[in-house]
Amino acid sequence: MVLAMGALVLLSVLFILGRQGSPAEHLRYRSQLRALWVDSISLNDSILDARLGLASPPGSWSAQFAALRAKAEALKAYPSFLRQQDRARMDKRLGDYQQALEITQAQLAKLAELDARGADRREAVDALRTLRKHALNAQARWLVIGYFQLYDEAVERAQRAHTLLFLLALVLGGFVMAVLVRLGKTGRMLDTLNRELERRVAERTSALSAVNAELRDNAARKAAILEGSLDCIITLDEAGCILEFNPAAELTFRLPGAAAVGRDFRRLALPATLPNEAREALARALRPDAEPGRARRLELSLMRVDGSLFPAELTVFRVRGDGPILFSIYLRDISERKEVERMKNEFISTVSHELRTPLTSIRGSLGLMENGIMGTLPPQAQDMVRIARTNTERLIRLINDILDLEKIESGKLELKLQALDVSDLIDATFAGLRAMADAAQVTLRSSTAGAGPVRGDRDRLIQVLTNLVSNAIKFSPARGVVKVSATRDARGAVRFSVIDRGQGISAEQRGRLFGKFQQLDGSDTRSKGGTGLGLAISQSIVEQHGGRIEVHSDPGQGSIFTFAIPAVSMDSSSVPTVRDESRHSVLMVTADEPLHGLLRGLLKSEGYRVLRTACLQEARRMIEAGAPDALVLDNQVPDGNVLELVQHLREEPSTHQLPILVVSPHLPESEGLLAPLGVNWLVKPFDETRFLNTLRFALREPGKARVLVVDDDPSLRHILCTVLERMGVQCLEASDGDKAVALAREKPPDLIILDVNLPRMDGFEVVDLLRQGKSRTTPLIVFTGRELTLEDQRQLTLGTTCHLHKSRSSEEEMARIVKEFLNGLLPRHDGWAAVPGKVAS
Repeated sequence: MVLAMGALVLLSVLFILGRQGSPAEHLRYRSQLRALWVDSISLNDSILDARLGLASPPGSWSAQFAALRAKAEALKAYPSFLRQQDRARMDKRLGDYQQALEITQAQLAKLAELDARGADRREAVDALRTLRKHALNAQARWLVIGYFQLYDEAVERAQRAHTLLFLLALVLGGFVMAVLVRLGKTGRMLDTLNRELERRVAERTSALSAVNAELRDNAARKAAILEGSLDCIITLDEAGCILEFNPAAELTFRLPGAAAVGRDFRRLALPATLPNEAREALARALRPDAEPGRARRLELSLMRVDGSLFPAELTVFRVRGDGPILFSIYLRDISERKEVERMKNEFISTVSHELRTPLTSIRGSLGLMENGIMGTLPPQAQDMVRIARTNTERLIRLINDILDLEKIESGKLELKLQALDVSDLIDATFAGLRAMADAAQVTLRSSTAGAGPVRGDRDRLIQVLTNLVSNAIKFSPARGVVKVSATRDARGAVRFSVIDRGQGISAEQRGRLFGKFQQLDGSDTRSKGGTGLGLAISQSIVEQHGGRIEVHSDPGQGSIFTFAIPAVSMDSSSVPTVRDESRHSVLMVTADEPLHGLLRGLLKSEGYRVLRTACLQEARRMIEAGAPDALVLDNQVPDGNVLELVQHLREEPSTHQLPILVVSPHLPESEGLLAPLGVNWLVKPFDETRFLNTLRFALREPGKARVLVVDDDPSLRHILCTVLERMGVQCLEASDGDKAVALAREKPPDLIILDVNLPRMDGFEVVDLLRQGKSRTTPLIVFTGRELTLEDQRQLTLGTTCHLHKSRSSEEEMARIVKEFLNGLLPRHDGWAAVPGKVAS
């Protein structure tokens, strides 16, 4: 109906807009046009009669021209039915008429002037021709014709509008009829819907009754669950007050449910000794804006009514629903589980120390016997020793794998993330497996072009690569090749690939590769040995680095094991060394600011106290005030000769033995001058490591390299000392921490090998005491069967420090690290450089 009324209004508007216009306006305007036309004809006739002499001309034509102009101006009041473009056309025609008036009046004046001066007849004829060309009656006739044309067009438009209105009226009538029919149908439909609604209301009422009955059943089941649950189920309101308290909660907290309802849960259950972090975690879980249905799991120490404490595991979540805010807490007393974990940790500690330490000693003793340290053995005895050592190593690997797996599953495996060189990782892996590859007649190859450094745990990544490469060696044919490649992929990570050309792995076998204690079936496979834990542990380590090991293999086509590790930018630096002040002081004499910055950074990083002056005179005064432990001289100081200062210091008794290092862009002209002066001369650019080693050697007491071995196991000390003495090292032994500190202070060692679990004073206390003296920069090898956290490793740090695990480190690796730390102090026959000479470049 609204649409019908709107159509009627629209029709009325169109009718008004489409009407032809007022007839009176047309008649008035047509009369004005005719009057103008008649007056124009009369004026033309008067002019012709006057020129032909048929009538006398008036005294002046001005009045007649003025009357015509007035009538022409009056014609500009157009009828309302003329459109804007129609009025523009009439304006043009009226303009032409008014122009003709001006021309006619001007020619009459010209003719009067010609007559007055008796001009040539030809000029009069030209003026008459101009009058005839611009005859006023013709212009008036065209004006009348133009208007009637416009009027006819307006009439046609009105007729078209009337026709359109008639058609619209027909459409509107049909629409109104359709609306009326539709209204009738709508009425009948409303009656039908009303009856259907009544039927549905009846059905819904019946269904609601059934739902109410089901809700009563659910409430009964919920009550039964709450009553029979072994876990505590507690419901809280928005403020944290208890609404429901099931029987298990009553037994756990030793409080009746009626007494618990309405009390604040946090005041009831949280002890005063609970850390603020735990309180804040529970408060966040009970926030009113918490996401409904999202559970938070917490482990807290809670309090019973009698004041006793117990460990509990809580699952807290906000209940879904449109009603008031509610929280549910599922709480379980985990005292038994904590006790089991404690017993398990004690067992692991026992296995780690009491089992692996003797096995390490056994393996070392058997290795010494096998290598002929105790004399040449008969061939049969040699085979027995080799078998015993091999099986001891296998047992150690099994124990290590089991303990590693336990740490991974419990989330206690800590990664020491740092920037690592990919080539170093692969080279370290190959060094440990070279003997195995040679025995299997397998060639090891690597490719690391463009890989760059990665960020990861060095020991753990080597463990992964060792496992994958050793498996590839096992299953490669004789004279085969195992290739390890590292490339940077499109995502910026470094992808490691271990490729072999062995027998390959079927799809069924690939599905079981990374399971625990899983090995591929078949007699050939079983003959390869192994615990079946290596790949499972490797997968977990790679996952903790943010990657995953993938396998691509087909039977008879070899295998490719690949994984990706996050890369670091090429210019990223490793973690800086801990910089603690020590009692060693070094006086640096240089005016070169870049050199000063470089050396100061190196010395401070190694724990030296650095003093600096830019002139030799001030250096003399500082040395006289108190001689430093070492002197570093720049040969290019501006105020004197460095060799003269050195000669002067060698002549003084207090500085006769002062270690002196001279830094110069070139060697002196006569190297013979250096020998009596006892100067270490470093030529720029010098190796930074060489500089630090030279300084350290200059500060040490002369003699053989001294290594302090600190361990409470005499058999392990004996094995380590035997290996070290073969390298030409003087060994100092200590069975506890007190003796270790006393020996380090009495005879400062060049290297300390330290166990952590020591009687009377453990390794942490030993390191803390050594940091307070001149042993602050002494190289340290922590050799222990204890699992060290990152915090433990930071505490167990002196100078250059390496942390080794007894069961994971062989005698060869220990010897290699000792040689690296004592580089320059070992005899030449061992293949290493002797004590650095007085001239080095």
